[in-house]
Amino acid sequence: MKAFRTKLVLSLASATIAQACVSSAVQMPVTDMAEPEAAQEYAADAARPSPQSPDVLSLDSFQPRALMGGCDVRALPRSDETLPPKLQAAIAQARAYSAAQKGVSLLIVRDGKVIHESYEGEADESTWTDSYSMMKSLTGLMTGIAIEKGLIGSLDDPSGKYLSEWADDPRGQISIRQLLTMQSGLRLYPFGDPAGESMKLMFASDINGVALKTPLQDEPGAVFRYNNVNSQIVGAIIDRAAKAKGMPGFIDMLHDDVWCPLGNGEAALWLDREGGSPHYFAGAFARAADWARIGELFRNRGKANGQRIVSPEWVDAMTSPSAKNAAYGLHIWLGKAWQRQRRYSQESQVSVLHSARYLADDVVFFDGFGGQRVYVIPSSKLTIVRTGFANFNYDDAMIVNLLLAAL
Repeated sequence: MKAFRTKLVLSLASATIAQACVSSAVQMPVTDMAEPEAAQEYAADAARPSPQSPDVLSLDSFQPRALMGGCDVRALPRSDETLPPKLQAAIAQARAYSAAQKGVSLLIVRDGKVIHESYEGEADESTWTDSYSMMKSLTGLMTGIAIEKGLIGSLDDPSGKYLSEWADDPRGQISIRQLLTMQSGLRLYPFGDPAGESMKLMFASDINGVALKTPLQDEPGAVFRYNNVNSQIVGAIIDRAAKAKGMPGFIDMLHDDVWCPLGNGEAALWLDREGGSPHYFAGAFARAADWARIGELFRNRGKANGQRIVSPEWVDAMTSPSAKNAAYGLHIWLGKAWQRQRRYSQESQVSVLHSARYLADDVVFFDGFGGQRVYVIPSSKLTIVRTGFANFNYDDAMIVNLLLAAL
């Protein structure tokens, strides 16, 4: 295990925490790129480093973690064809752009085969990076598996059916669909207070307890509000529903039903305490190739290595526009509904630059803080994984459109 990997993982995770200290009223700087063309008490005490302190790079700040062992690790097939000069040039431009925006990895798969894989600095194919909110899309995927296993009745089940704390609470009427589409109506706490509710969700020793104390801000279904609490509650529902039936919980399900069938390598999930809950909204540590295989699972509508991991109907459901935001499905972003500055909520001024409309209408993507992405473009048989240090100058249109234009 390379020392660089630990350094990178922690550096990336620290950027999430540093961002959590920035008021949502602050506009992140962006660069206009040329077209394309957030229970119990806060677990910290005075001894814990400040989220803005360099000491946050200490490994102890991101423990404990649950290790998911690799199974029959399968290398991604590699293309042996000579790429057309135009595509070679586009890939070179995409890598140069990613690197200039603090990129770490760029992995491009076309029609199931790797046509490009590159890493910057000391990183290589064994390097783990922090997924940030790409974990949300895994939680969305796991919801479909839980439904297919009969652990959850349907997307429209009320959350109170699975959460005893909400059984007789108005919040118990929030549906699983509303949680997954970020339309729960639950309050979004600002990130300005290092000891506030949003940071408790990061660092409390019972983050599910913190999430379940979140009050309603609006009527469920009324507005889109991107909120880590929604993902945490969905993950808790899956975990409880499985354990109520005497089955393994979320982590084991993810390992047995997704990680192993895909042939993914060793990975880890950040927990709130030993034996506790994962952060279902962030904190998955994996390699670029692992994310590529997950992207390919979506491109192939739930199938991998000759077997169904999840139904094609669930992939279709995840990638369909939600009622209040046509750019968001079930914990996955959709590229067809273009906005130059993609906003995460009405309250937050934080946005992502998306300088041009995608050159394909079927782009869907996992979005991780500051430029972590898995793009899936079925019409072009493409899956693109890009990771890097958090950077709000990153333009979501650039890499995808460079490649699409060349194809």
